Amino acid sequence: MSYTIEKDWVTKAGLRAVCLFVKGSCRCGYVGIPKGHPLYGVEYHEHSDALREAMEKAMNGPIGKRGVVPLFCHKSGECTPDVVFDVHGGITYSGGGDGYPVDGDEWWFGFDCAHAGDATGYFSFPGDILRTQEYVCLLYTSPSPRDRTRPRMPSSA
Repeated sequence: MSYTIEKDWVTKAGLRAVCLFVKGSCRCGYVGIPKGHPLYGVEYHEHSDALREAMEKAMNGPIGKRGVVPLFCHKSGECTPDVVFDVHGGITYSGGGDGYPVDGDEWWFGFDCAHAGDATGYFSFPGDILRTQEYVCLLYTSPSPRDRTRPRMPSSA
């Protein structure tokens, strides 16, 4: 997979974020979680007690930009990043230590812009939207409509 790092920055919450463009395809956004953070090493579909409060808000609020499959298919009582974090199409990646999306020792959570309604280099339909770098970067800097007092990817849970 060939990709270009379009932006690599530190968010207002102090987390490293990356926007990349996959050649011929779509943009993806990632936030790096530092070692010592309660979500470091947690897979996007894995339960974490650190997300309990945020999970309650997510389940009692609007769907937002998240994917609906994790919302409706999660196990009762489990608190998972893919349900809690309100990003375009939902969290679709977690991992770290292998140089993707960039070198560093962060644990990464990411999303892609290759969902229904998104134009990509592989396919698009009338009305589909090619998501811009500004769109991807804005998701990590603007508060969620359901809670305007917290960043999307909290620095602590």
